[in-house]
Amino acid sequence: MSADQLHADKRLLAAIAYGEASTANDSKEIGGIAFAVANRCRAWGSKTITALKVADPNYAYAWDGSNARFNRLMNASETAITKDTGMSLAIEWATSDLSNKGDDPSNGAYWWDGLDFKTNYKNHRKVLDGFKFGDPTHNIFGVRERRREVVIRWKVRNRVTGKIVDSGERGRYDAVWVSTAAHGSTVFWKHPTEYINATGGKAYR
Repeated sequence: MSADQLHADKRLLAAIAYGEASTANDSKEIGGIAFAVANRCRAWGSKTITALKVADPNYAYAWDGSNARFNRLMNASETAITKDTGMSLAIEWATSDLSNKGDDPSNGAYWWDGLDFKTNYKNHRKVLDGFKFGDPTHNIFGVRERRREVVIRWKVRNRVTGKIVDSGERGRYDAVWVSTAAHGSTVFWKHPTEYINATGGKAYR
């Protein structure tokens, strides 16, 4: 990665973390979001932050142009960033995260949710998919888990008849999402191992 690309990625990552975090400027919340983004990039073929935005434009709401905090950091001068606690934290975390150094407040997450997880609970994707908390302390919004038992079976085509036949259970899972941590007003997520094994999916997709 060139120096210019690294600089652009650091600014973009910091802006995502700053824009997606609550206005409390909680260090672990900002750092957790930055780490979650960087974790997903590393898992997904070591993508740059810019390449991740192209590959999954719906991944972060902050970068759609409507988030004031995201826009503020993207356009801020170095002096303005230095004088602002939240933006400075975001830059510091982005620097650490891109080099994969230090503790990861997200605890290995690839995704996160803020207050909308509570306010849009009934229609939220993770609720519809099925989710569980990795630890009760992650339930900062006081919502109910939504588990659902799913059994995936192997399907094989019979070479003689051409028909698809059931050839046994591949795996089962009770949630598509499991929380890994919670800081400030943000809950962090990944896919449970059981879900990945049963579906043959990728941890970062």
